Amino acid sequence: MDVYFAVTSPSVFDTSRQTKLYFFFASKITSIQHIKWQKVMNAQPCKLIFKGRLEFGSQRTYDMVLKHWMTRTETYFKADVLFKAENVFSEEHFSLTVPQQTIMSSEKNWRSTTALFKEVAQYAVTGTVRGWCVDNGKILGFSHIEPTSDKAAVIEFQRGCELVRQGGMEIEATEALSRAIEKYERHSRAYERRGYVNYKLGNFKDALYDFSKSIDIYQQNADAWYGRGKVNMLRNEWEAAILDFETTFKNTVPLEPLYWLARLKKSDSLFHVKRYAEAKKELELYLKRAFPENDPNYRRLPKAQWLLAECNKML
Repeated sequence: MDVYFAVTSPSVFDTSRQTKLYFFFASKITSIQHIKWQKVMNAQPCKLIFKGRLEFGSQRTYDMVLKHWMTRTETYFKADVLFKAENVFSEEHFSLTVPQQTIMSSEKNWRSTTALFKEVAQYAVTGTVRGWCVDNGKILGFSHIEPTSDKAAVIEFQRGCELVRQGGMEIEATEALSRAIEKYERHSRAYERRGYVNYKLGNFKDALYDFSKSIDIYQQNADAWYGRGKVNMLRNEWEAAILDFETTFKNTVPLEPLYWLARLKKSDSLFHVKRYAEAKKELELYLKRAFPENDPNYRRLPKAQWLLAECNKML
């Protein structure tokens, strides 16, 4: 039931009890309106996109995480979490896996689900979960969740990634990433990052091994497919590269720059095997996208325009 108050605004010089009552009721009305607005926003369906995987490394940790998940959903989050334990937990690899999927649900469900993922991620030894909350094409929220604990494999992986970002520290980065792999041999992300460093150093054979090993461990690691595709381009293995790039964007979403980078690389590979009509289709799709200036695809627009012009010459 809605309750309405008729309160006359007091004079700015009025310090009587009426003034205090006015501001008391006005604040209550504002609070009621805010609560009602929040309820409306929470009820509105948004497009929620999730994907990723977390690995916990041992039976003991896996059991702890599963218990934590069950307790938190039963006592705190309740029905607000979008995934049931039996649908995401796998005892075979002591992991939590969220297949790439889109769900229409509320922003409240988004907040609760990402909050629980963040909690269990701190038990993990490797992995990442990403999520987007989208309404009418506008990104309302993005969450990149990964372990940040004091586990040795986590620390060495983070150190290796930081050295990669710094640049000029490739040898040190390789050593740190190798230590992460020694601590946890199923570290798909460490293999992928080491592959990237080897690619930068021109160690293409080692890069191919690392990317392939990363894929063997986790088939949905899009970064590894993309890296292997670039190595195959350098080896003139164009058909293999095309398949790698196709798999890359199948494991990404259009909200990610990597999705479009892979499409551009695929069109380049198609051009090299003279499949011009297919390359043209990819390039036209790519060039329709409005990339912001901070997107790595933005500076590749001239390359895409040039490739499209060349395809048109050949058709």
